[in-house]
This record gives sequence, C-alpha cells and structure tokens, in this order.
Amino acid sequence: MWKKIGLLLFILTIFLDAKNSIKDILLSKSVFQETYEWKNPGYKIRKIVPATNNIHKGAVLIYVNQIINTSYITKKQVVIDNPIPYGTAYLKGTSSCEGVCKMLYSIDGGKSYAESNELFVIYGSSKRLAKGSEYTHIKYIFSEIPSHAKIRMSFKAVLK
Repeated sequence: MWKKIGLLLFILTIFLDAKNSIKDILLSKSVFQETYEWKNPGYKIRKIVPATNNIHKGAVLIYVNQIINTSYITKKQVVIDNPIPYGTAYLKGTSSCEGVCKMLYSIDGGKSYAESNELFVIYGSSKRLAKGSEYTHIKYIFSEIPSHAKIRMSFKAVLK
C-alpha cells in the first residue's frame, strides 16, 4: 500500500516538475503503462498509454526522459542520472536512448556505476550478476548534444 502511494507521489512530482532548465538543457519526464487489448481469441494488441492512478501490482511502466539543448552551442558530457522509482523493479535490458549514449547502472543507491555485465552481488564467497530488480539507478552519458537537439531515453520497470 505505501509503495503504491510512494509511486503515485513520484509520478505526480514528475508531471508537476515536467520542465527543468539547467544551463540551456530542458528535461521533461513522462510515465506510460504498457497494456494489452484482446481483439480476437488468441490475438492481442500492445498499447502504450499514460500512467494513471489505477495501476496495479505487476504493471509494466515505461519511464521516458527527453532532453532538449535549447542553446546554439553543442553541449559536451551531459549526464542524466535516473533513479529507479521506489516500489518498482527495473526490467533488465530495457533501457535505451536515441542517438549515441553510454548507459551505466548502479545497485548501491548511485554511489558507484558500471556496465550491466560488470555489476555483481557478492554473498560471502559467492558472486553473481545483479538482477534487474537490484538496480537502483541508470546513468545516461552523452559525449555531446548538438544545438537544438531533442533526445529521448527510456527504461521499463514493473510495479512491485
């Protein structure tokens, strides 16, 4: 129950704070829900709709960020640090960005980052690759963003 309330508050803050300007970079955030509609027996259509307050446990949410370079100057080394929302579990392999970016991941609350194949969880003497549900942050790193460019990045998470 509290996880759902926390998630709903997070979604509301995204919409209330939809455009932040930091040195000529505009950041907008949106949350969508992946749903399916049955047309005929055995045939369903995938739909992406804006997330509402009626989301349920197990719902697949799509988090989309868009950045716009509003200046006439190419921006260098732009970093977008995106926490995985509380009450959700990241779906491993679903993060993407338009253009060229490097994606790094954290499993320790954003203290350290590595590529997904380099994130390990150690229990005693055993070591394994981190599960998507253990990810806490995704960092998108753009070496440059041209003047007036619009770039989207996204990832999917499941509501716990």
